[in-house]
Amino acid sequence: MDFSAAIEAEAAAVAAKEASDSVQEIVPGRTLHLDGDYAAYFCAGGSETSPATARFITDQRIETATRMAGATRCVIHLTHAASNKGKRFFAASVKPYQGQRQGHKPKNWRFVREYLELAPYKPWERRLWRDREADDGLGLASNCLYPMRDTVIHTRDKDMRMLPGTHLTWVDYLLVHVPEGTYELIGADGEVYGTKWFWLQMLQGDGADHIPGLEKHEGKDCGPVTAAELLAGTRSNADAYGVVSAAYRGTYGDEWADRFCEQAALLWIRRTADAPVHEFLTCVPQGSDLRAAVRRLHDRIQVKEEIAHEASQQD
Repeated sequence: MDFSAAIEAEAAAVAAKEASDSVQEIVPGRTLHLDGDYAAYFCAGGSETSPATARFITDQRIETATRMAGATRCVIHLTHAASNKGKRFFAASVKPYQGQRQGHKPKNWRFVREYLELAPYKPWERRLWRDREADDGLGLASNCLYPMRDTVIHTRDKDMRMLPGTHLTWVDYLLVHVPEGTYELIGADGEVYGTKWFWLQMLQGDGADHIPGLEKHEGKDCGPVTAAELLAGTRSNADAYGVVSAAYRGTYGDEWADRFCEQAALLWIRRTADAPVHEFLTCVPQGSDLRAAVRRLHDRIQVKEEIAHEASQQD
């Protein structure tokens, strides 16, 4: 089955399931925050899906997810085409950020994308992000006084599992409640939530975004199994930092801090209004001196920004 057919089959299965979904209790003030970047792919369907059907799937997804979340409103987060994605493109040096994303988009992708972004008189709001990714927009939404009560995150992107709040799983509409400050929680879907997920990614990387993480550990590939073994028994960010920083030292020697900061800047889902590249430091225990490496990261980003600006002026 090709990619388009797989999407269409899954979309049809979800549409059938949605017909029998029960209504959740409405929570006053609760907002569903939906990942519009992924929804544009998913709701586009396959090669035989008509634009009208893709629009119907999109409307049904938003309506059903809002209902299943017990939310009173829906905000769709989209990454602007000209977004610098939180300067991640400039931060990446080991591998190009999202450098593998050259594949074919579904036939209706652009139609659904423009529908989410531009359609008038719709019962949802939009956040079109230029200075960050939609992921970071979801992170900002989780940075509120009562994230479990007020924020429901709906995406299939595993990166968001590090965020606090209530998560509504994409396929089964399961609610996973992640309190602020959670290090590790196993959700109803069997997945790891909390900041431990960030530390796991620091080791195993994120293939979807072309982020290598720790490429080798003791001469062997550092995949999900090795990452889980290394972090087994950890109970806090301080524990995890000790394990991960030691692994980076063992692999990269004197360059470990620079490699660590680069990967952390790429992987951390940012939660503040200005979304700085170094925001991952909020997850690093005090006394961990990464300041010099962070300065070097900022300097490298600034140089790349200046080069890109000069190139744009010549076009």
